Amino acid sequence: MNPALLAALLVGLAIDVNVAGSIFVNNPTLLNNNGASLGPTNKGLNGEAAFKLVADVSPTVSASVKVCYGCHDFQADQAHMDWTPTDAFNVRLGRFPVPFGEFYLRHDPANHRSVSKPLPYEMGRMLRRDAFNLTVLPEPYPDNGIELYGTFRGDVAELAWSLYAVAGLKGNASTGDLDFIRSRTEYFADNNRTPSVGGRLSLSFVDLPGDGLWRLLSLGASGMGGYYDDDGDLSYLLAGVDLYTRIGQVNVRGELMLRRTAIPDNPAQYRQALVDLFTQREGFYLEVDAPATRWMEWLVRYDGFRISGPTRIGSALPDGESTISRGTAGINLIPTSAIKLKLNYEYWRFSAFDNEHLINTGIVGTF
Repeated sequence: MNPALLAALLVGLAIDVNVAGSIFVNNPTLLNNNGASLGPTNKGLNGEAAFKLVADVSPTVSASVKVCYGCHDFQADQAHMDWTPTDAFNVRLGRFPVPFGEFYLRHDPANHRSVSKPLPYEMGRMLRRDAFNLTVLPEPYPDNGIELYGTFRGDVAELAWSLYAVAGLKGNASTGDLDFIRSRTEYFADNNRTPSVGGRLSLSFVDLPGDGLWRLLSLGASGMGGYYDDDGDLSYLLAGVDLYTRIGQVNVRGELMLRRTAIPDNPAQYRQALVDLFTQREGFYLEVDAPATRWMEWLVRYDGFRISGPTRIGSALPDGESTISRGTAGINLIPTSAIKLKLNYEYWRFSAFDNEHLINTGIVGTF
């Protein structure tokens, strides 16, 4: 046997290794059969899978690797080392999920009860996605860099913090917007050699006083900014606030977020006279879910999105602003602990296009 391979096997046996993952298959059905609303990754049966390995190298050092397959093809969502000397101060380096908002750690279908993601974070299952160039911040958003993080724990509350520098999202001055496909395919390099920076704070009350059903409350705030074009001249800024609480077995989640993206001072690219050299995207969602029985869960969600600012020549969107609102209702059936059958009805309202009725069905397995 190759000595290097033998050494790797011996190291693997000597450390604590945990393996987990999920597999999801989805089928969307438009009730009015308007194929123009469906993007190339949202037609017929589609699937995604995730496989994660975590190795505890020592009491304070661990390594995590996660591979994801979905609408973005194969992707290394995680490949990082963590040094965790204390609860209050830890260091992460490599490729990791960028900590923005409350949803970023729940983007796998196994970790949320709906079939699709909240609209501000939607990716491959968004209707009219090409016309809008997606919404605010499609998840998952992994990136290369370094993160400092920790948690201060008290008797009543916990304060979690995170500061990071990453390569940042990529885009083009020619389009005046982010390019999420480019951000994923050119993951190995920073196109403008200027890091993006950001941070997140979360204040959680994990054991509220009293004997009532309301026992948990968490409030969060996130921010991130950097430059997206190759020359490092055009900036983007993201900000958001989020809330999570649990009342008995009922979970309530909500987020508000925006992204302001600078555009080039090139009037020939736009249909209107340029006054403000930026476009703005705003999104929100409010979701309530809970188990109904041992074998069934339910959820309701309302979310929305708005884009405003100068409109490029050739865009399918009208001048001024365009909006989307969506209502979702769903149930999940749980025949066994590792399998979940999902059924969602979604009503999409567009300011610039016809409204849509969508039935999303899916099955997810976890291991």
